Amino acid sequence: MNEISGLPEFWEEFCSLGQEVDYFVTARLFDGTPAAWPHELNYIKWRHLVATELGVDPMAVQLVGSARLGYSLNPKKNFRRFQESSDLDIAIISPELFDQAWGELREMIEDEIFATKKNYLRKLVFEECIALDVVLPRLTFGERWSRSRDSFIQSLGESFINCEVNYRLYRNHKSLRNYQVKSVSIARDRAIEEGVHHG
Repeated sequence: MNEISGLPEFWEEFCSLGQEVDYFVTARLFDGTPAAWPHELNYIKWRHLVATELGVDPMAVQLVGSARLGYSLNPKKNFRRFQESSDLDIAIISPELFDQAWGELREMIEDEIFATKKNYLRKLVFEECIALDVVLPRLTFGERWSRSRDSFIQSLGESFINCEVNYRLYRNHKSLRNYQVKSVSIARDRAIEEGVHHG
């Protein structure tokens, strides 16, 4: 299957928002309803369900990634558009949970299982972001969060049945914003490099 890049779409939206990276993050990643969202489902209600299940405040839950924008900002994924097999990336902002996970991670990072992932995990922790795909089963709240994934997908309906839920835990809103700003900047630079922009 030939996957269509969402880079031109990104560039069009980026330009319509004044080509301001920080404002693009506010307007497209932190506000409004995600691009891939089913019309009959209220996004705020879904976020509330996620927050309740995970034991965090609803304001601490953000859907990011290709489900949010309609396309990926990741050059390694060739900025591909959201599709039925795409991931649902859920960002959780919680200083308390971040510190708890960080403490547990420090213990388990020495384990052989994570030998190949050590640098990746360290880099993310340094950016105040913990990708839970690798370590979730080993965290104290991991079992609860893992079990919840299925109900999040089910509540979205048929077209999301093949999606995987990925959690990323951020220390605070600033670290989430910084992470997204970096991604948008990379996409902007790539769009300019590839001549996606007009004029």
